[in-house]
Amino acid sequence: MIWLIFALLTGLAVFSILWPLSRPAPADAEHAVDIAFYRAQIAEIDADVQRGLVDPAGAEAAKALAARRLLALGSEDASGPAPTQRARRIAAILALLAIPAVALGLYTRIGHPELPDAPLEARLRENAGQMNIEMAVAKIEKHLALHPDDGRGYELVAPIYQRMGRLDDAVRARAEALRLLGPTAQRHASYADAIIEAANGVVTSDASAQLALAAALDPKLPEARYYLGLAAAQDGDKTRAKEIWASLAAETPAGSPIKAALEQKIAELDGKQPDEAKIAPPPADAAASVAAMPSDEQQKTIHMMVDRLAQRLATQGGDAENWMRLIRAYKVLNEQDKARAALGDARKALKDDPAGLAKLGGLAHDLGLDG
Repeated sequence: MIWLIFALLTGLAVFSILWPLSRPAPADAEHAVDIAFYRAQIAEIDADVQRGLVDPAGAEAAKALAARRLLALGSEDASGPAPTQRARRIAAILALLAIPAVALGLYTRIGHPELPDAPLEARLRENAGQMNIEMAVAKIEKHLALHPDDGRGYELVAPIYQRMGRLDDAVRARAEALRLLGPTAQRHASYADAIIEAANGVVTSDASAQLALAAALDPKLPEARYYLGLAAAQDGDKTRAKEIWASLAAETPAGSPIKAALEQKIAELDGKQPDEAKIAPPPADAAASVAAMPSDEQQKTIHMMVDRLAQRLATQGGDAENWMRLIRAYKVLNEQDKARAALGDARKALKDDPAGLAKLGGLAHDLGLDG
């Protein structure tokens, strides 16, 4: 099929050259008109002599002038092709031979006829989500290069930078958004969040300064309170950290990833594991029986349930909520490596689900699995 298309295209190229060569040149047409005009002029002079309108001497002079002009243009009875006609024939022959030869030579040199066809569906699906994100970021960056005072653009691209792992760019974008759009509690907290993530989870002095400004503007802001608790824990003030996180956990809806992370942090401060049954609950009809089990049996049962969920997702797949449940369960069970592996598997399984990938990115960030 491809060779037929190539042959048709080559034929069209040759035809586009032969067609104008096959038509009379405008100059030839004008030449024939001039010859006919001067011959008609000589015939008219002869007629005037016969009618006695022109004397023979004047007629001979006029005919001589017309004859000289006619000789200058050439006779249409001259034998052999004119030079222009010969050139047109040469051009036509070259077109017939040269165009196919050049096209075939170029294709055999730079083409790859042996390569198999790439199915369209596979090409469209391959890295579709990543390509869309990268294209969107490229457009935003181009816009910001032309409009560097667009604070909304920086605020839009900053969280995307964080999810792509471009943490230095995220810090810069958060700083620009704060400078251009003005201070708010959320912008200070988001700036601190980017700084902390770029520092591998350490609440630096710059991040602490931003958190203090956020808390001053909105003492109830969850992000600022969470990181203030983390700063206290990293400074060794476990009592203060536990107080901040316990207060925040009490105000957080049950079952949310933030509440699960807070409960884990509080349990770590107390040197205990959190209640796994609350974070990775069994089905409703089995909840009562699991709760009635001794502690060690509860642990075994929960591990079995988590393993079954992991096996089902590996063999049958699942939606974003099922994958998030498995990741949270591993995190609560303090199986960090399994949680990261499940996150990687989930991203592969949901590569064609942008909304699901966004949920996974938020969960990974909340649970500290991005670093």
